[in-house]
Amino acid sequence: MLSLFAQADHSPKVLASIHPLGLIASSVVDAEQLDVLLQPGVTPHDFSLKPSDIDRLQEADVIFWSGARIEPYLSGFARRWPDKHWIDISAFASEASIKDPHYWLSPPSVVAAQKALAEVLGADSTDFADQVAQAVAYSDRVLAPLKERGFFVFHRAYDHWVTEFGLNQVGAFTITPEQKPGMRTIQLMREQLRAGQVACIFREPEYSPALVVKVVGDLPVKQGELDPLGGSISLSRDGYPYFLRDMADRAVHCLSE
Repeated sequence: MLSLFAQADHSPKVLASIHPLGLIASSVVDAEQLDVLLQPGVTPHDFSLKPSDIDRLQEADVIFWSGARIEPYLSGFARRWPDKHWIDISAFASEASIKDPHYWLSPPSVVAAQKALAEVLGADSTDFADQVAQAVAYSDRVLAPLKERGFFVFHRAYDHWVTEFGLNQVGAFTITPEQKPGMRTIQLMREQLRAGQVACIFREPEYSPALVVKVVGDLPVKQGELDPLGGSISLSRDGYPYFLRDMADRAVHCLSE
C-alpha cells in the first residue's frame, strides 16, 4: 500500500490528541513517530492549549483527533491548517442515533478510523481489525451473563460501549464532569439504589469521588472503576484491544454477585 508520504524526506509524525487515540495509533505508528497531546490522566473536558502544545501540533504531519464536540480547542487549527492530514474519529460514527462524542469506545468506529490512518501511512490495518474483533468477542462472552445487572457510571461517556454489548446502564452521576447534578437527580439516584436497581457504581480515576460519596452516602452498593481514557494502558501495537478487554474485566468484577 502506497503512503501519501512515500516521496517525503522523513517519516511522517503523527499526533494523537488523547491517550485512547494514541492506543489506536500505536497499532500502526512507531513510538518515535507518535506524540500524544494530552498525557494519561488528563481529560479533554477541562483542557486548554499552551503555546508548547501548539508547537507540537505544527510539527505533526497527521493529527488524529476526536472532533469539535469534545475537543473544541482543536477545531480552529483544523480549519487553519488544511494542508495537514486531520483524521477525525467522529467522522466514522457507526450509530447516528448515539450522540455521545466518546467515539473511541465504539469498536466499529475505531476500526474504520484506524483503517483511514493506516491508509494515509501506507500501512496494513488487517491485524488491528482482527484483534479488535477478538476483543469484542471476548467482551461479549464475559459480559453476556451480566447484561441485566444495572449500574451507574460517573459521566455519560459509555453510550457506545453500553450499546455495543447490550448492557444495563441505569444512570450517570453527571452528563459531563463540568455539570453537577441537581438535588432532584441525586434524589432519584438514591431511590434507584434503595430499590436495588443498581448492582455497581463505577467511579473514574480522573475525578474526585466526592460526588459519588454525596449520592451514595451509607447505602450498601459495590463500587468499581472504569476509565474511558484507558490511562493505565501502555501505548503498544495491541494497546487498544487490551483496553477493551480491560474494560470488560473491570465491569465483570463489579457486576458479578
